[in-house]
Amino acid sequence: MLARAPLFSGLSDSEIEVLFEATRTHTLEPREELFHKGDEGSHVYLVIRGKLKALTTSEDGDDVVFSIMSIGELVGEIGFLGSPTRTATVSAITESELLGIDRRDFLAFLKAHPEASITLLSVLAERIKRISELVEDTLFLNLPIRLAKKLVHYASIYGDEVAGGVRINLKLSQEEWGDLVGATRESINKQMRAWTEAGVVRTDAGYVMLERPEVLEALAGCVIA
Repeated sequence: MLARAPLFSGLSDSEIEVLFEATRTHTLEPREELFHKGDEGSHVYLVIRGKLKALTTSEDGDDVVFSIMSIGELVGEIGFLGSPTRTATVSAITESELLGIDRRDFLAFLKAHPEASITLLSVLAERIKRISELVEDTLFLNLPIRLAKKLVHYASIYGDEVAGGVRINLKLSQEEWGDLVGATRESINKQMRAWTEAGVVRTDAGYVMLERPEVLEALAGCVIA
């Protein structure tokens, strides 16, 4: 997994071995926190199994999800590099396993491999882009468009073409879909019910099936890759 991660793909087998020796394995149950916003950022993590979400919580207890991370992605690099404390809370969506690398070992790796720093900048830029898009969408787009964009986006990442449409293999509650688009569970329920009645989507054991993805694509202004 280390060798396949973009950040470490240029390393030799011996270098991967040295880096691996510095890692520690962490296993999380669904909904278990890896770290909390404000915690000390002493490690960066690589996801080797499962899916996690990065979120922040308002004083009223409302969550906003910045991103979902899956196999091969880094977790905790923003707070790890730019701040002594975590800038978001990260918790597991499914049972997950990660490799943790201590700050000192990771910084030593970056000093020895400056080309990896360029890759890391791309990772950070993508994180910032996601947050910027979330803010813009919440401010300027209505809920149906925001939700359509998110469904189309996750169908492009986690979707499988099956009989009857595209199934998003990411089990999220309506509350979690709401957290992703800055809406309440009730609003998501109302919109999903309307699309279900129109034959656009349906849910099956917590998974969303896009029965008429072209309708959501048109609404979102993009096409599933």
